[in-house]
Amino acid sequence: MASIEDYIVEQFTLTDSEIPRLVKLLTSAFQEDEAAEEEGASIELLEDNFELIFGVPSIDKEMFVRAKHKTTNEIVGFLGSIKQRLSIENKIYTISLPCWLSVHRMHRRKGIGKAMGQKMMEMVLGRNYDAAVTFHDASQKGLETSQAVSRETGKPLELLTYMKRFVIRPLDIEEASRVVKLHWIAKFFLKTKEGVGKIKSSRVRLLKPEDIDQICELTTDLSNRTQIALVQDCKDIKWKLSNPRVLCVVHENEQGQVDGFINGWEFLLAGFGKAVKFGWMDTVHTYNLTKKEVISLANLLSSEARKRGWKGIQTPFIPYFDAKPFRKANFVLFSKKIGMYFFNLTNISLPKKVKSIYFEWR
Repeated sequence: MASIEDYIVEQFTLTDSEIPRLVKLLTSAFQEDEAAEEEGASIELLEDNFELIFGVPSIDKEMFVRAKHKTTNEIVGFLGSIKQRLSIENKIYTISLPCWLSVHRMHRRKGIGKAMGQKMMEMVLGRNYDAAVTFHDASQKGLETSQAVSRETGKPLELLTYMKRFVIRPLDIEEASRVVKLHWIAKFFLKTKEGVGKIKSSRVRLLKPEDIDQICELTTDLSNRTQIALVQDCKDIKWKLSNPRVLCVVHENEQGQVDGFINGWEFLLAGFGKAVKFGWMDTVHTYNLTKKEVISLANLLSSEARKRGWKGIQTPFIPYFDAKPFRKANFVLFSKKIGMYFFNLTNISLPKKVKSIYFEWR
């Protein structure tokens, strides 16, 4: 029986030539997850999606780990990292966001995930990061890997906060239900939410390139307003918003300045051998807007998403924005718990209770 000794776990430098086979590995791993096979709601990864996540200008292309099977030389495991700045009560720290841990189904339960996590931790420590942050769905097994890495390395893993709800905007439930298992009652309810309301504000529109500097200022302002925030570089924001798979709608004030926006990016929601276009709502900046203005902005997002062929929009709900106007725009919230965990590498003083938190999902 194979063991971890049959694999090489190593750092590698991400290059364009690596992307196609990594995309194939990740898609296979996601879709062959036990929960995904039973419930659907997995993803079919596109190279564009991979590049949207790991092609950002600030990425450290050396912060990647892979597992290779010694006998076949096949890559069977992957773990990436995104370098970010994290603000905690207005103090800035450099952190790693380890993400998209994936192991080929035929090579699971060999300790590969833990070994890749330990290798990533070695690399993070070698680059003098202050911390690492991971996200784990309470219904999946990724948390067990992070806990094992914590035990093996002696680096404490602390729960920062839970995101307790998920947001979904149904646009075509008949199509979405081809890839997600839905009870008939849930399906009936969601179908009543497909309609897009009227856009009553004349000050909402699609993004223009000249808006991006103002969006950077809004992002900085919101980071400063929240207790914990991932601080984005403007060059990364510009790079993301120039991607054709990203949809961004804005609201402008009476002086023609952007004072609010919502953006999301396209991916393929997959399950049961099928895939449909969906949107991932990434960041929401509506704290300057009235309830009616938010509803119009959300309706414009839904309208433009439908034009792009998206069958719905989804995201975990981070309560840095008011969800009530979104409910009026046929967004639905339901219970789903995702934990935000903190590898405290430099003994950072963490708040006992997280009251406000802000970050983008890209």
